[in-house]
Amino acid sequence: MARVLAGLGAALYTPNASAAAALAGPARRGQALAVILGGLTVGTVCGVPVGTAIGQHMSWQASLVFVAVVGGIALLGLLATLPALPIPPAVPMSARLAVLARGRVVALVAFMLLASASSIMVYAYVADVLRVTAHTTGTALAIALLLWGVGGMVGSFGSGWLTDRWGAERTLSLALVVLAVTLAALAVTSSTAAVVVVMVLNGAAGWAVATPNNHRLTALVPELPPVVISFNSSGIYFGQALGVGLGGILLGHATGVRTLCLAGAALAVVALLVHLLIGRPRQI
Repeated sequence: MARVLAGLGAALYTPNASAAAALAGPARRGQALAVILGGLTVGTVCGVPVGTAIGQHMSWQASLVFVAVVGGIALLGLLATLPALPIPPAVPMSARLAVLARGRVVALVAFMLLASASSIMVYAYVADVLRVTAHTTGTALAIALLLWGVGGMVGSFGSGWLTDRWGAERTLSLALVVLAVTLAALAVTSSTAAVVVVMVLNGAAGWAVATPNNHRLTALVPELPPVVISFNSSGIYFGQALGVGLGGILLGHATGVRTLCLAGAALAVVALLVHLLIGRPRQI
């Protein structure tokens, strides 16, 4: 129950924080979104090893206390530094649901779901994958995971920069191609050096999707940016749940880690096809 409540807190926070990117103006909205969503990446890269270390040297309860303290510090920082902002009028539920009547909005959220599911379904079981394919365990595995997170930070922040210069469509096309290729490569990569390269690129590609998709959602419905960003966040969370579940089913039926990687790559290709169709308004 505590985990569900924590998830609700994250779901409430992320869309509102992302909507604040409007403060940066249209020309820098992509970079602002990248900075905000980049916090998710940094939190993953830094929080997981720190929390694990605290749990190992103290207790798992101490890890949760640490998370609560960091959250409290973040809240105090916002209260001290964030200027007073006008509160927009409440959006009625009918208006929120009306947004879902737009086919392109639904397609963009479905795309986010597919892309998120393809990335997480392999990463959730990557320790098993690398143990079988490249015999990567222990310290080498920890380094591979750390480098995946470093790549994620580059992808998360870099996607905003690319979005402002290339546009969301081209940025997403690049990210999805790299994601599909690296997921397939994990099925055959057998050397530690190759694992390092693939993990960095995979992390970068997986974390480079949310920002440009948020960018084009807010451009599509500029009058309700918090609403469409909340839909995008829902697509991410739902995709993660489906991806992890599907990955567990595949492994549970003894299909093997290589099949898992190829399934993730296939799902990324499906996401790419949906993305290309979205780029043609008459098709949606």
